[in-house]
Amino acid sequence: MDINALIRERRSIRKYQDRDVPQSVLAKILEDAMWAPSAINRQNWQILVVKGEQKEKLVDIIANVNKYYKPLLEKMFPEKIANITLQYFRNMGGAPVVLLVYVPKIPVEIRPDMSSMVRFHSEHDRVISFISAAALIQNILLLAAAQGLGTCWMTAPKYVEDQINDLMGIDDLELVSAIPIGYPDQKPPAPPRKGNKIRWIGF
Repeated sequence: MDINALIRERRSIRKYQDRDVPQSVLAKILEDAMWAPSAINRQNWQILVVKGEQKEKLVDIIANVNKYYKPLLEKMFPEKIANITLQYFRNMGGAPVVLLVYVPKIPVEIRPDMSSMVRFHSEHDRVISFISAAALIQNILLLAAAQGLGTCWMTAPKYVEDQINDLMGIDDLELVSAIPIGYPDQKPPAPPRKGNKIRWIGF
């Protein structure tokens, strides 16, 4: 599949087959994904690949996101869509593996009176670490899709990051995203693209 079709046909998967993903397949995806660009070439991301008993404990923790996320979902989406998402948080769609993407934990002080330059200087290292991790994550999603695997880029687990870090023995890193990965058991339709996102200047 060419890259244009892959980008357009990738979907966020919220239901997975009861089928293991070979470690060799995961290793290849992650090895290739780490060729993503990174700011100042730091490549300062870390990936935890979680399955088995630890994954089940992780899923139990992420299920607690519901109490924080429910009001937001109910405000943004129809009740049916909100309930589907909340159910997904309870079991991660049965995904056999969950990836946790981390960057270094960098303290940041932000004040309302800061200029754009001063603010960027203050949060520089954290911002560029997150941007770099996002490039890595996009690679993971596309490479997984090319292997017939489904994924879902999740940021809601940030609500329970402290509990996740305790489970994983993490104290010096910040969670960027949790990504369930497995063989999809659904083929959701593509949500429409939102227009008016590109401005042409000087053409």
